[in-house]
Amino acid sequence: MSTSSEDTASPSTPDEASESPETPETSPTSESPETPETSATPEPSPASEAFLQGQPAPHRDSLFGAGTFSVAGLIMLATTLLSTQLVGIFNTQTLIGAEGTLGAAVQGELTGAGLFSALAVLCSAVALFRSGSETHPWVRHLAAGTVLVGILLVVLTVLSYVLLTAPAPAA
Repeated sequence: MSTSSEDTASPSTPDEASESPETPETSPTSESPETPETSATPEPSPASEAFLQGQPAPHRDSLFGAGTFSVAGLIMLATTLLSTQLVGIFNTQTLIGAEGTLGAAVQGELTGAGLFSALAVLCSAVALFRSGSETHPWVRHLAAGTVLVGILLVVLTVLSYVLLTAPAPAA
């Protein structure tokens, strides 16, 4: 984009405009070699268009953006729900009222579920903190939903630990 007076000057009076009519010999054609004065202007970029319109430049998401953390939290939450028996263990203690002991296998299930749930909450909370006005709404909604369900699963894990009794030491 050139801002020199030669490029932007227009004839100030009608007489000046009629003095230099363009004839086929003097008008620039596409067959003539391009010089700096007649070269084609480059296409403006979205950032320059936004600048000219007085808007902030378009935001490009980074690798560690809010969307990445939001999806990572969802994957950890799905892992917790699909691969552990947290809900089953909690249901046997509350709905059926079964008495159980906290064996090594059950303790491993509950520990894994609690850690993955806590990591899902942490990742989604980071996504919410990193989100801004340019962040897509689905990212914020996914992160908020993951935080809520993740906190629920952390509470289920803690309640399952409390409801299960530790095995009695062998005498």
